[in-house]
Amino acid sequence: MGKRLSSILLAALLLAGLLPRPAAAQEPQFTPNVSYEFGQVIRFELTLENAPPADTLILFFRPEGSENTYTDEVALPPGGRFSVAHEIDLTQLRLAPFTEITYWWLLATVDEDIFSPTYTFFYEDDQFEWQTLAEEPVTVHWTGTDAAVAQVALDVVKETLVTVRPFLPDVGSHPLRVYLYPTAADLRAALRLTGRDWVGGHASPELGVILVTAVNSRTAAADLRRSIPHELVHVLLYQAVGPAAMKQVPAWFNEGLATMVEENPNPNYQVVLETAVDNHTTIPLLELCQSFPSDEAEAVLAYAQSASFVSYLQSRFGNQALGQIILAHKDGADCEAGVARELQISLRDLNEAWLADLEPPTPLAYFFDVSGFWLLLLLAGFGITGLLILKPSRG
Repeated sequence: MGKRLSSILLAALLLAGLLPRPAAAQEPQFTPNVSYEFGQVIRFELTLENAPPADTLILFFRPEGSENTYTDEVALPPGGRFSVAHEIDLTQLRLAPFTEITYWWLLATVDEDIFSPTYTFFYEDDQFEWQTLAEEPVTVHWTGTDAAVAQVALDVVKETLVTVRPFLPDVGSHPLRVYLYPTAADLRAALRLTGRDWVGGHASPELGVILVTAVNSRTAAADLRRSIPHELVHVLLYQAVGPAAMKQVPAWFNEGLATMVEENPNPNYQVVLETAVDNHTTIPLLELCQSFPSDEAEAVLAYAQSASFVSYLQSRFGNQALGQIILAHKDGADCEAGVARELQISLRDLNEAWLADLEPPTPLAYFFDVSGFWLLLLLAGFGITGLLILKPSRG
């Protein structure tokens, strides 16, 4: 009875504030910081206070658009308050430029795993001072003082969205970032630091990012009307089918559609294609389902063929057919099934029909094609003259 009264009295005194409360355990306080050298290293720093005894400290980070979360265990110093710094070698782990990176920390104690909040930072090519011109959902970033170049890029994006709407009607609402590098060498250098190497342009569809070059206002319009439409189609096609189904989209369709919408296509494509058709050395489209050849000359031919073939599909079956092929791949159809399901003809047969359409006419066929109209008029004239000669005269 006495113990019970003592407990009740103690509880009452605590509620009344007449006795001090037991000190509550303080939560660990995470204070992070990040810095980087583009293409070289990322430095993750952490100051941790009120840390209980722990066995392990682990860093987690995930680039935007990536399915992978990277982890690294960090050496844990003793004490309840400590600071650590951990570096990620970007020459080994290639990160796409202009990526938002999410990261967090895990402190593994004897009793529990304590996670920090999640943090983010933007991994940008900081070798340039970028200026911006925005018109939702597009933001153009450029260097220098010539804002006219940025306006050209913005206009080209809007024009391309109108061009592709007949076969990609439900795209163009996602944020898009376009970066205009001052020279092709600057763009190539940036891409090499991230494990890529391409001169004309680069798209990161999962990020909604396009990297192209714009040297000056005199050549910008021509350059950007070729590079931006091409890269933009890659981004829009990715948005239309989704990341999983994008693996089903044939390389010839992806690159052919992108090349077809270029306003200033590579003039060499037509010459290369005509030569291959004349020599019967075209690449079967079935061999261009997964990827293009690594050999430069073969790759140029693959681009030329793909653009010509997709244009053939458009002219023969219409824009709606292109849209239906895209939907077929979104549903999981592979390289051959995407065409066969919607057009009711095999890819092999379409390949033959397209090549037959490209075959130069025989000399006789060419003569009739060029001179047929006048030949018909001449024959008609002979016919009328003959009738007049044979017409009996009235006596």
